[in-house]
Amino acid sequence: DDEELIIHSAMALVYREPHEQAKWVAHIIVPDIITGNVGRTNDFRVDPKISTGSAVEADYFIKEKKPGGGYKYDGFGYDRGHLAPSADFRWSATALSESYYYSNMSPQTADFNRKSWAKLEYLFRSYIESNPNTQLYMVTGPVLHDDLPKIPRSINQISIPEYYYKVAIDLENYLGIGFIMPNKFCENPIETYAVTIDSVENLTGIDFYYNLPDSIENELESQLM
Repeated sequence: DDEELIIHSAMALVYREPHEQAKWVAHIIVPDIITGNVGRTNDFRVDPKISTGSAVEADYFIKEKKPGGGYKYDGFGYDRGHLAPSADFRWSATALSESYYYSNMSPQTADFNRKSWAKLEYLFRSYIESNPNTQLYMVTGPVLHDDLPKIPRSINQISIPEYYYKVAIDLENYLGIGFIMPNKFCENPIETYAVTIDSVENLTGIDFYYNLPDSIENELESQLM
């Protein structure tokens, strides 16, 4: 009852109202990212498709206009971390802009969002750059549960995830992999956070790629790509 399926032009998500963020976001990394040149838009905004209302700017910081011009920012200690990365949509101005909906944001520590998480996002894009004849079916999300802390000053009391996950499959080469990472700077190499998709399913309770034939799903979800 507290979940809503939302479809945008190049990503789909299930929004969890009690946490004011997505349970998962699904998108495809296509070879067009190799030649795509659409830049960051930074047009963070409310997702108009969320019937209960998505998270908003005031869930992350307060912005006050200065008398002499410009703005004063009072942050709450967390970045607006993309679940589906904007750079994965640089082939489409519309899709990239939609990645800035607050439904695709989750509160991440700065060191995690800008360093560890960014490295993981680049890892998948570089895979496509090295394998331009395939594409990756991605699902990304926070690990949500009832006991998560909230951002105290957040207007909608947005939850602060302790862990994030990504899962990916390459149907051209029949490969699959998952990652589970803590919401902090990760000192170990990115590869050490790799797990099977089965492991992510066990942690989240989500059945990924369930429309695949069972034999293929079982093979992909039990391996490390």
